[in-house]
Amino acid sequence: MNRAERRIRALLRQLTERDFVVLSDLGGSPRRLAVLTYVAEQHGFRYAETHRVGRALQVHVVREGRAKERAERRAEEAADARPLDSTAAPGLRSGTLRPLPEAAQAVRRLRDRIELDALSEDLSVRARSMIMTGCALFLGLFLLVSGWQAALAGFAAMEAVFMGFLYGEVARRRRLARRVHTAV
Repeated sequence: MNRAERRIRALLRQLTERDFVVLSDLGGSPRRLAVLTYVAEQHGFRYAETHRVGRALQVHVVREGRAKERAERRAEEAADARPLDSTAAPGLRSGTLRPLPEAAQAVRRLRDRIELDALSEDLSVRARSMIMTGCALFLGLFLLVSGWQAALAGFAAMEAVFMGFLYGEVARRRRLARRVHTAV
């Protein structure tokens, strides 16, 4: 049994036992968590929120009230018919965490939403720009030994790199927010 099958089996076991499940990925991969969230949605759960805990990313899913009885009945039938395995995960290729073509769009929307929620917990742009400006200023003061022109050029170069990074992050957040809001 490979790693993907073990993760799906553990997820299905949790889904049959609880009304609230926390999906965690130590590497912080929104793609893997989106696939697992999709599987949970197929079993009567809905996406609730995303939190970042250090490098790990956690997605919370809760059981839908009206689907609780249906999910319990389906879990009982599955338990009677055969043991839990990766084939019980609809929309996935057998033995992998790769969605089938008909499920790919739903997984993509979940991934966008997970990424957007994870990014919203990060430091604000204002705080990051202050930190980066402080680093560039420190570099400029460090280069002051070489002369004021070198210090000014070093400060300007570092500030340009940092501002480019921030612009790219803001553009990415806006693009994700636009995709999430158009999908809703």
